[in-house]
Order: sequence, then structure tokens, then C-alpha cells
Amino acid sequence: MQKYKDSIIYIIFIIIAIIFVVVKMQPKIVELYDTETQLSAKRLELSDIDRKLETLKVESAEKDFQTAGKIKKVYKSEEPGLDVESSFIVLFDDLIEMAKYNGIKIYSLEYVYNPVTDDFVKSAPDKYNVCQLNMQMISDYLDLENFFKEVYKYPYLVNLEKVEITSYPQDKKLLLVNLQLKLYSAK
Repeated sequence: MQKYKDSIIYIIFIIIAIIFVVVKMQPKIVELYDTETQLSAKRLELSDIDRKLETLKVESAEKDFQTAGKIKKVYKSEEPGLDVESSFIVLFDDLIEMAKYNGIKIYSLEYVYNPVTDDFVKSAPDKYNVCQLNMQMISDYLDLENFFKEVYKYPYLVNLEKVEITSYPQDKKLLLVNLQLKLYSAK
């Protein structure tokens, strides 16, 4: 009986020790579990923020690419000391070639150099030459569209100031186009 009594005391002592350890450790276990839950939530939040950051980086890169495509250079002649008219020869030639290539007939051209209403002339007359080009053309819809696309893709700054389109009275497929462009060159 003594043998069982000692065994029962040991078992009771072990049970009390286990209960004591569990009671003392339970707040630590709960705190550890809460910390693990918070850590998991923070990891999810961090991964969401990383995804948003990557999305914003992609959008920024796309916006930069689109903006870079829209920024155009001002033409500068390779030969220094040209007069105002001569500084636009390359631009005139390119625009006329674009029109011819697209099947557009030009029947009138008028040049106005350094118009006083232009902002470039007002703000930096010593840095830039400006040519206002008034063109009267005959074209069909598709050819005019292709011409405008080529002008848009042109690497130098060409400002479409005014476009007036009317259909030809005898043939509605043809267009009479009055186009006012501004060309810019650096001095």
C-alpha cells in the first residue's frame, strides 16, 4: 500500500506541476499565438503593398513611355547661320512628301514667318524660328487620316493649329482641307 501511496503522490505532484506549468504558460502561449496571427496579417498586408507597388511601377513606366513618345524635339538645322526661310527647308520638304505619299493634292501654300501671335515668338524670339504654314489640299478620308498619323509620328514639333474640312460639292468622297500648321526650328 505504501508503494501505491507513493505512486499516487507522485502522480498528483506531476498533475499539479503540469497544471501549474499550463496556468503559467497559457498567457505566454496565447500571446505567442496572437503575435503569430498579427505577423501573418502583416505579411499579407506587406504582400498587398508589394503588389500595389509593382502595379504602380508598371503604370508609371507605361506613362513614362507614353509621355516620352509625345515629347518632340524642335528641329535644328545642321548648317549654322541660315536665314529664317532656309531653316525650314527640311520640314517643308518632309511635309510635302508626306502629303504626296498619301495621295493628297496640295493646291495652295502660304508661309508666314515668325507670326506675332505665336507663344514661341513672344517668349524666345532669339532662340526659335516659327513658320505658320497655311495649306489648301484635296484628299479623301483615308488619305487625310494617314497624313495626320504621319504628322503625329513625325519626330519634330509640328503644331496643327487649325483644320477646316468640307466635302467637295461634286464628289462627297473628296474633301477640301484648309490646314494651318506651325513649324518650329531652333536658331
